Amino acid sequence: MYKSVLKYLNEQSPEVKIRLTRYFSDEVEEFSILTAKLIETLLHYNSQNHVYDENDPKQVAFSLMTKGANSLMAGFDLVLAGYMWEPPVLFRCTLEGFATAWDIVHNEARFATWKAGKNYASSDSISNVKRAIEPFGKLYGYMSNMNVHTCPLNSSPVMLVSGQEPKFQFFGFIPSGKENVRKADIYFALLVAYVCLQLTELVFHNYCLELETIERKPGTGYVKVKVSSRHRRFADTAFQVFKTMSEDPSICY
Repeated sequence: MYKSVLKYLNEQSPEVKIRLTRYFSDEVEEFSILTAKLIETLLHYNSQNHVYDENDPKQVAFSLMTKGANSLMAGFDLVLAGYMWEPPVLFRCTLEGFATAWDIVHNEARFATWKAGKNYASSDSISNVKRAIEPFGKLYGYMSNMNVHTCPLNSSPVMLVSGQEPKFQFFGFIPSGKENVRKADIYFALLVAYVCLQLTELVFHNYCLELETIERKPGTGYVKVKVSSRHRRFADTAFQVFKTMSEDPSICY
């Protein structure tokens, strides 16, 4: 058996990632665009505020979101590696970090609690963001119930139909020709990436080279949500996939 594990690590795993990346090339490009905009905004902020100020909540938000950007990419790496149950665990952690960053910037009392180093509950940040961004609560709740908290719905191993019978999927191996089984996971990742970028732009919109998810209302200090024509086709599919997954979790397996 150990030779099979070695074969997976040395040969099959890289090969699966290459196939999935090619099969979902448009979606991979879109994820790259969203993630790049997120990182560019953070780096632009840092270039103008490289001296750390512990009394500035945006400094903490920068750290949390920079950490979260890596978690976001790690989760997407796992999706492209063929895994199903595992990526949302990282995505949930990512959303929690971005929610905390947004919360401490927009709520002075929350930042004071954060600085005090005690009695800070990230669940309160989740609740606050849920009221500001419509899909956030459903996304976070779905990943909590389906991927993080062990329950009957998420206790089944992943299985793939190969030939005439279903077989266990060990690790991330997906047979050639079965790449489309990860479509839901790919679009779920795009939805999470978009929400993370939106939270980033809501915090650091003054440092965005080009706003992707929001736009400023002329003559006011307010912003409103927008969806670019480029992203629209991905967003429509992503929301339909998420709606289907939410209504019937068993579709995951």
